[in-house]
Amino acid sequence: MRGPGCPGCGSRRPFSLCLSPRVLPAARAASDVPQDGLLLHGPFARKPKRIRTAFSPSQLLRLERAFEKNHYVVGAERKQLAGSLSLSETQVKVWFQNRRTKYKRQKLEEEGPESEQKKKGSHHINRWRIATKQANGEDIDVTSND
Repeated sequence: MRGPGCPGCGSRRPFSLCLSPRVLPAARAASDVPQDGLLLHGPFARKPKRIRTAFSPSQLLRLERAFEKNHYVVGAERKQLAGSLSLSETQVKVWFQNRRTKYKRQKLEEEGPESEQKKKGSHHINRWRIATKQANGEDIDVTSND
């Protein structure tokens, strides 16, 4: 005996809410399935998709000002900033992560592709200079194949 629940799959969930593949195709139309039910039942259940935060202009202004002062905000400073903006600490943390990514992308765009090429190998040259006790007098072109 199966007990109360879905006779199609044996879950404890009522038949009207069961989402088992054994029950869905034959027993019910898709319109009977609750929209949020697909995310809550079964072995591969997922959290519902998070709604994108829409920051107000005043929140963005305060966040940008804080970013100008310091690109990293942690601990009590993040807690205080989040509280004063009526945001969660996670929202502030993620905003700063995204803003640092945007800042780095803008810096690279300003510098142009040729300086990016020089930067790619510069740490190897600096390590070579230290290892061989070379002076830092002239720059070495890391873009040439010579």
